[in-house]
Amino acid sequence: MPYRRRWIMALGLLAVAGCGSSQTRIDLTTFDQDGRARNHYAEFRRASYQLSPGGTLKLVLRSAEPSMKDPTQTITQIVYVKSLWTPRPGTTFANASQINARVQYAIITPPTGVRYDGGAFLSYKLKRRTREMVGKIESGTLAPRLRMGDAVEPFGAARFTGTFCATENSRDVVAAVQMLESQFSQPVSSAEPNRP
Repeated sequence: MPYRRRWIMALGLLAVAGCGSSQTRIDLTTFDQDGRARNHYAEFRRASYQLSPGGTLKLVLRSAEPSMKDPTQTITQIVYVKSLWTPRPGTTFANASQINARVQYAIITPPTGVRYDGGAFLSYKLKRRTREMVGKIESGTLAPRLRMGDAVEPFGAARFTGTFCATENSRDVVAAVQMLESQFSQPVSSAEPNRP
C-alpha cells in the first residue's frame, strides 16, 4: 500500500476515535554499547499544541508516573516538538524519511533529569469543529544533550516514532518550553553516544 494512503488511513482511524491517552504514544528503539536494539514505549496522558498564524506548530506531550523502583518518586516525561515546515499533500513533497521538526525529550525525576535533542518528521490534521489535532511522528532520532543535577542517562542514542491526539493549550506549551530551556543547563559529558 502506498505510503500516502497508509498515512491517510491511520489519521482517519485516529480522527474517528477522538482523543484518548492510549493514542498519544512514543515508541523508542535504544541501543546498548554493543549496538543491540531494545524497544520501549511511553504513553502520554496530556498532549497540547500551539499553532501560530504563520503555521508553526509547537506540540507538548506530558506524562507523570510513579517510579517502578521507588514508588515515592515520580518520573515525568515531556516531549516538545516544534515544526520547521508543514507538509501539504498535493502541494509539497512529503516523505517520512525527511525531517521537518526539532524535538526535545526530557525524563525528569526531581531534582535530576536528562534532556535528549533530535529531529523527526511530523504530520498532522486539525479537526475544524473540535480543534483537536491528530498526527504522527516518524523518522525520529534522539541523543542525550543536557542534564539537570547528577542525572545519569537511562539510554544513549535512540530512534523513535509516535502518534498523538492533542488539544489547543498555549499556556501548557509555553510553560513546558520555558521549563525545558531553563532547567537543563549542564551538557552531557559522557562518551560519544551510540549511533542508531
